[in-house]
Amino acid sequence: MKFTNLTRAEEIGANCYLLEAAGVRVLLDAGMHPRESGVLASPDFSLLGDRGFDAMVLSHAHQDHVGCLPLAMRQAPGAPVFMTEATAGLSDVMLHNSVNVMMRQREELAAQDLPLFTHREVEKMSADWEIVRLGERLDLGGSGLTAEFCDAGHILGSSGVLFDAEGQRIFYTGDVNFEDQTLMRGAKFPEKNIDVLIMETTRGDSPTPQGMTRRTEEDRFLATLQSALDEGGPVLLPVFALGKTQELLALLYEAKKRGALPGSFGLFVGGLSAKVTAVTDRLRGRAPRRHGDLKLAECLPMEVVGGRDIANLPVRSRTVYAISSGMMTENTLSNILAPRILEDPRAHCMFVGYSDPRSPAGRLRAGKEGDEVLLDPRHRPVRRRCRLDEFTLSAHSTREGLLHYVERVQPKKLLLVHGDPPAVAWFAREVPKVSPQTEIILPAPGVPVEL
Repeated sequence: MKFTNLTRAEEIGANCYLLEAAGVRVLLDAGMHPRESGVLASPDFSLLGDRGFDAMVLSHAHQDHVGCLPLAMRQAPGAPVFMTEATAGLSDVMLHNSVNVMMRQREELAAQDLPLFTHREVEKMSADWEIVRLGERLDLGGSGLTAEFCDAGHILGSSGVLFDAEGQRIFYTGDVNFEDQTLMRGAKFPEKNIDVLIMETTRGDSPTPQGMTRRTEEDRFLATLQSALDEGGPVLLPVFALGKTQELLALLYEAKKRGALPGSFGLFVGGLSAKVTAVTDRLRGRAPRRHGDLKLAECLPMEVVGGRDIANLPVRSRTVYAISSGMMTENTLSNILAPRILEDPRAHCMFVGYSDPRSPAGRLRAGKEGDEVLLDPRHRPVRRRCRLDEFTLSAHSTREGLLHYVERVQPKKLLLVHGDPPAVAWFAREVPKVSPQTEIILPAPGVPVEL
């Protein structure tokens, strides 16, 4: 058996891996790098060679896992792509949105290599998508390689995948959260007889403060939000359209229901968030989630704002702007609206998840009140006068939770992926303390690893 990392760098980005077992080549995800553009945003598919792959499994619909799926399918036309029903519905929305984004980039940046794929290509390839149920055993190629999807607790439809081949069990976590969130239940992963564990390491460089839990962070977030609303200014909440927006809507709904957010306030969400929320509502009762009957689109009074309207959108008092992207990437709704909020001393900006340090959000969070922040190189820097608060409401498991999982599993081999170098390094140091017999492997891009 063999494993090859097809990402172009040792960092979180265009997540994509090749597993070769029992004569079958299986591609694990095909993501797009959030900071790069053009071909540099894609995995290095040249490493597949002329043979391509025989099948693909898709762990979930975030861009860094699904964003280059059409490019991957060019390497193996007609190969089956296995995913949950929710991942299929969400991937369709995210890929079509990606085409729209790339078309705008082509016009604005005169980038002739964009778009990397078209709406027609997305529509055509969906015929090769195969919907699987959690716990269903799949035969991949009739050669003795089987796969089983397991609930990953990350976002709607997210899954880890358990492979059986050549007398060994290989488990790919994808992105995972072992804790219950507001909407999502914690992961249900296998723990016995796993020989090879391929594990994400996203939060490896983020220690959990003493006494901090999901509930304490939610309470702190709600108290801060209520204080901001009481002060009468606008509140900017940069959030990802997929996952974080739906969690936030459920959290605000719960808080209103139990009286933790008294009074009324305005609420704006972005157009992509609204589309994702519609899929989430359509699949209620068919995909594992808490509040199974809740229609998120109807749980609170809200307005939808799109890219054409954001530049002229009035900034209102006692109004929450929960809009993407979470990293305030150039040309996104949160980036365009931000200058009018950040320069307002009555306003608040609240972050609830991870930001790449090199992103506009990362630069903003690294500074202090009064600093100038460059949000978009095409425009002047913005001086932050608003209050800024940060909260840990991550959809990824804590590093302590992942380490505890390794301790329970005691795999023979552990491949550390999906993490920036400091995060990977932490696990490489700590795993031997809880699983001393485990061989730790850091798969370098493009270098095959024998399993």
